[in-house]
Amino acid sequence: MKITQKHIQYILLLLIVAIAFSAYYFGYLGYIDKANKIRQSNKTIEARIGELTEKESHRDEWNEGIVSSDKAIKETLAKYGPGNTPEKSIMFIKGLEEETGMYVPSIAFSNDSVIYSSNEVDENGNPILEMSSSLLTINYSATYDGLKQVMDYINNYTERMNVSGFSASYNQENGQLAGNMVINLFGVKDKDHQYTDPVIYGVETGIDNIFGTIELPEENNITGNSESATAQNNQPETTENENSESGSNENNTENQ
Repeated sequence: MKITQKHIQYILLLLIVAIAFSAYYFGYLGYIDKANKIRQSNKTIEARIGELTEKESHRDEWNEGIVSSDKAIKETLAKYGPGNTPEKSIMFIKGLEEETGMYVPSIAFSNDSVIYSSNEVDENGNPILEMSSSLLTINYSATYDGLKQVMDYINNYTERMNVSGFSASYNQENGQLAGNMVINLFGVKDKDHQYTDPVIYGVETGIDNIFGTIELPEENNITGNSESATAQNNQPETTENENSESGSNENNTENQ
């Protein structure tokens, strides 16, 4: 078959159309799609830049706020002790009696219970901040002024605590108030609060028996003392009998 000039023109036209379609579909449309993605990415970046620019303008203000907040938190936590134990509570009650004149004949303790624990943990897996509370129940007697001093003493104590409840009854004979009081003790455990046992001055320690030693008598001594006591008890009876017989003989002699 002979290809004419006209056929060659048709073939060239088809090739031109195919090349143009390929360039449009695979080239121009792909470029437009990438360009749209770049424009969308640019919008996201521009929004982020605007947000960061706004934050940057408040950098100094926010830094001052962070420093102020950290200081306030530390000052607040400084008002809490590192936890409570019976010996520590006893020393607190001793100071309370000495400062206010209150008399506390009995005390009841409770174990610390966790009321808050932070989600952030240290390298050992322990919470970096933990708050606990325990109840201290006391029986007391005090004057009215002494009871007010107790409230001031608890309110101004170096470690945070409060009175969760108390009762009081008036004794007309001595003018004293008597009742019971429940004190809620709080404690914080973190890197700045480490519990140490209280130091109690004036208390001697050692291994001597503070009650003394009682020496019981030996068994032989007990038996000997018992026999001696029996002989002494029998001796007066024999003497009385002898005196009676002697008196009888004297009477008979006189009668004769």
